[in-house]
Amino acid sequence: MNPWVVTVLLSIASAVAAGVLARRPLRRELERAADLTAAAQRQRDEAVATARETAERESGRLAALLNDLHEGVLVCNQAHQIVLYNQAALKLLRVGGEMGLGRPLSAVLAIEPVQHCLDMLGRRAPADAANMPFLSRTHDSRSSLQGRVSLVKSGYVITFDDVTAQLGALARRDALLREVIELLQSDLPGREEQALNHARNGYRTLLSGWWPMSDIHTGALFDMVAARLKQSPLQVTPVGLPAWLHGDGHTLVLALDALVRALSVGTKVKAFDLSAEAETDKVWLIVSWIGPAPAEQTLNDWRGVPISPALGGLIVGDVLAHHAAQSVLEAEGESRRLKLALQPARNPPAPQAEGELGPGRPEFFDFNLLDQSQGGGRADLPLRDLTYVVFDTETTGLKPSEGDRIVQLAGVRIVGRRILTGESFNRLVNPGRPIPPDSTRFHGLTDEQMIGKPPIEVVLPQFKSFVAESVLVAHNAAFDLKFLRMFEAQSGVRFDNPVLDTMLLATFLDEQAGGQSLDDLCRRYGVAIEGRHTALGDSLATAALLLHMIDDLESRGVRTLGEALSRSNMVLQLHHRGQAL
Repeated sequence: MNPWVVTVLLSIASAVAAGVLARRPLRRELERAADLTAAAQRQRDEAVATARETAERESGRLAALLNDLHEGVLVCNQAHQIVLYNQAALKLLRVGGEMGLGRPLSAVLAIEPVQHCLDMLGRRAPADAANMPFLSRTHDSRSSLQGRVSLVKSGYVITFDDVTAQLGALARRDALLREVIELLQSDLPGREEQALNHARNGYRTLLSGWWPMSDIHTGALFDMVAARLKQSPLQVTPVGLPAWLHGDGHTLVLALDALVRALSVGTKVKAFDLSAEAETDKVWLIVSWIGPAPAEQTLNDWRGVPISPALGGLIVGDVLAHHAAQSVLEAEGESRRLKLALQPARNPPAPQAEGELGPGRPEFFDFNLLDQSQGGGRADLPLRDLTYVVFDTETTGLKPSEGDRIVQLAGVRIVGRRILTGESFNRLVNPGRPIPPDSTRFHGLTDEQMIGKPPIEVVLPQFKSFVAESVLVAHNAAFDLKFLRMFEAQSGVRFDNPVLDTMLLATFLDEQAGGQSLDDLCRRYGVAIEGRHTALGDSLATAALLLHMIDDLESRGVRTLGEALSRSNMVLQLHHRGQAL
């Protein structure tokens, strides 16, 4: 019986014994008993709800933790049925419909090695029965799996990873050793030299065939190199658009660090740029500088530099061999570029298909926002010599006059025709209003991400400080300017910088070439967009477009800021006349 009910009954019995019921109506005591019972029921329901909420929260945390693991995880009951798995398991096992809760483990991998581990663990004392390693294969025999089996209440847990490449490398190593021994035991003339050459070439092939690698974003790679050199007298500047490559990020950072230091010693240069160029079958990592070319001995010394005691005496030459990297030195005048060829990414993030997220921004022409003097004191300065800040915004919607607000503001600097990816501005902005689901679907930003983020009145002065006196650039610039200038007064700043609009410049250059959207122009100029529909990703793409357009403008006789602004204003006027007709 419920303890609360017992308490109530005892209370009534006690009251009767004391003669209280003689003085109080029986109905009041029964109502009191009912109230106590209802209160007890409410407390029990609240306790159950709290326990359920705690269990769901812990279950969500467990699911998130499992999905963050790069190892596959399978939990099975004693009948060898799968009761839990993570996304890594799906990928490693190469399964789809075969995987599912309640499905047999034998449907996804060879179960005999796992069964052997379970038998061995069952024969151990409880204090010793921790886990056992196993080697198995996927159900289609295409991949080899190495992992561990651990006993849990009512079943067992399997953690595993794909070791197909590792086992293949070991097999090739064994074959190489056999071939070298057979050469040494033969009666062939010059057998020692042949064996040595065969071993050397085979070793290089083995190194390039397997090493723990993953897809890497060169933006992150260059940032790490710059951070390592920050306390040195050397200046390293990441420039240009980033790319994706396949490699070992840690050893590449160490090798690039050693390369910059070696080049500085060999050339006496202190300032270097880092950039990437993607081709179909390779990605070039490029170190560039202004100054003399390094001697061949400088590069030979660099290849022999030990990069980390923790990696067993690995030298830069080993890193190059792991990546099958080739170096090329290019020169143009006083400019030098040392290029390293690496493999392209295996599974880079797929770009969003145009139209997948719904319609983009409408063309936003506002003559009052973009009509400006011809650059003031900078009107006669060449376009290629100016400092630019290319910026973009993400918003709650497309109608600033109806309450839509900025949720992300980003920009990147261009100096000397170099996109300084290390000098960027990127802030989330609390709009002070909910973000509509349609907008979230477009740029991926949610109300939860805005919690604790500063309002536009805080971010706008920071952005103005970043911009300083630079020329502002945006695609469909009037749209972004409208959102900025709505809050100039209350933020205490004013954006009176000259503004170039790549949409207007593209219209001037070739109005008949097709669409003038950011996607259209990137396709036309061959610019890859990383992070489409993020403020920073779109800023970087627009920056690359601007550099292409400056070349095209110069070929059309437009060489100065004043001339570019004049052509932009001409496009605006023609647009307004077209609307009036």
